[in-house]
Amino acid sequence: SSGINAEWPLRPGENPSAEDKNRRFIIYYNLARDEIQIYEPHQRNQGIVEGKFLEYSRVKKPGTSVDNPEYYTPADFAIGAVIEIFSRRFKIVDCDLFVLKYLEANAEDYPPEVLESVRKLHASKLQD
Repeated sequence: SSGINAEWPLRPGENPSAEDKNRRFIIYYNLARDEIQIYEPHQRNQGIVEGKFLEYSRVKKPGTSVDNPEYYTPADFAIGAVIEIFSRRFKIVDCDLFVLKYLEANAEDYPPEVLESVRKLHASKLQD
């Protein structure tokens, strides 16, 4: 499993409640089973219950047919990408070093823009 950090992006015209505005999530992707788990870590003074947001499961992309479902894969988790899981949108904003190393070792299996987005993220972290 690898850790990918996400937040709830706003749709144009959306006005989130105060407690939803700064919510952060960690998305774990189990490579062996192609399953996603979403966890909401504790944040001080948020007034919400943190913990598991989604148990490990295969997650179908919205708009795909029931007869021929398309599921999320690691190729969908580029930095800056917005994914929709059960009517909730998550913007991918960060990931751990394991994700970078995995993508580099398996670069031929993923779109180049996914690897490049993760490389840029980690290069910027080194400059900070």
